[in-house]
Amino acid sequence: MPSRTLSSFIAVALMSFATLAGAQTTEPPTVGEKIEILPIAFSSDGLSGPGGERLRDAMTSAQFIALGEDHGLSGSPELAQALAHDAAAIAETQDAGPVYHAVEVGPHSAEWIAAQIETGGVESLVGAFAGRPWAMPFLTNVEDAALAAPFARSGRLWGIDQEFIGAPSILLELLAARTKDKAVRARLAAWLEQDRAALSAGNFGGIMMSTAGPTDFAELRKGFPDDAQAAAIIDALAESARIYRFNNDGQYLQNNEERRVLMQNYFLSAYRAAAVPAPRVLFKMGAYHIGRGTTPTSIYDIGSLLPGLAAANGRTSLHIAYVPMGGMVRAVKPSPEGFTGVQPYRDEAIAPILHAAGLADAAVPAHGHVLIPLAPLRHSLQGKKLRDLPAFSRFLLIGFDYLVTTRRAEPATHFEAVGRPAPR
Repeated sequence: MPSRTLSSFIAVALMSFATLAGAQTTEPPTVGEKIEILPIAFSSDGLSGPGGERLRDAMTSAQFIALGEDHGLSGSPELAQALAHDAAAIAETQDAGPVYHAVEVGPHSAEWIAAQIETGGVESLVGAFAGRPWAMPFLTNVEDAALAAPFARSGRLWGIDQEFIGAPSILLELLAARTKDKAVRARLAAWLEQDRAALSAGNFGGIMMSTAGPTDFAELRKGFPDDAQAAAIIDALAESARIYRFNNDGQYLQNNEERRVLMQNYFLSAYRAAAVPAPRVLFKMGAYHIGRGTTPTSIYDIGSLLPGLAAANGRTSLHIAYVPMGGMVRAVKPSPEGFTGVQPYRDEAIAPILHAAGLADAAVPAHGHVLIPLAPLRHSLQGKKLRDLPAFSRFLLIGFDYLVTTRRAEPATHFEAVGRPAPR
């Protein structure tokens, strides 16, 4: 799944960590800006520490808070919960209306999960995802669902991506419940069984979203005359399948271009329909989507839309990357034991930035999280040093305002691995 799974950064002369909550700073030899490494902590009660204060100050003018992540980590949705808490408090003091949350899942999948949460809480998802751990890419993780829960209950959760390859395990069941036509139900049941067998084996080329063509979706649509909701679900699946076909055919650039257009249209539709003008939105998506400028996939993604839109409303967009230097991550690894597994996380982007800036890896402490303002770093590494960085390292420096990193990342908790009810 394109979205980039991240990794990396920072800059200049070895420093020793000062006192407890003290910020570490250094100054590159040719630039007047100080490079800072600020301790930060976060929870559902908000941000704390010097890094938290810096980030909260930056949020006061932001209409959009865009958190880009490497997927499969618990720290990014936990950081997003803190951002959501503090953004809501800031919006209240400014009488700016509620904060909305945009997620990297399809709109119909987001509606389904919102209904599950509203009815039974986050813990109900343990049963809802049982037997279909592939149903959607990220909200099948406990931490992501906990982040989405308050937005889901208040009608402020926006799914703005294509429907994931596993979404038919949910959406085809919804369609089956809307028809009494035995032939239509048989076709839906056959697709569901096809997906179950293929995804259990990790055979992504054998799933319905890879094998169904425009004619299949057109025929399915005929089975739901005068059902606008069913037609919308079928059309969304058809469009997602069309976009996936570019990827399956090796047309990766066009796949990303078409997906970006779809995401932009879904976002703008939700944005215009919000209950308040110029709503404030918290994004949490793969870092490729959220950074400004040309991504490593050679497109302008939704992150590039946000600065101008915010500026038109007299606001700013705040772009934050959550990229660990090490730890553990949950990845898709189909096996008899489960659809996902935990494995070591390897940094690919931060270390090259550190080294280019003349810093040892140890500039980032062994424990806890830190916040690194990126403007001083990119200014100190401009020119050849910047050009020589790996593509993703360069994108992080240019496309984001702040980096949150750690040496001890924790993996996300997939609902298939939960042996007890998830927190509400």
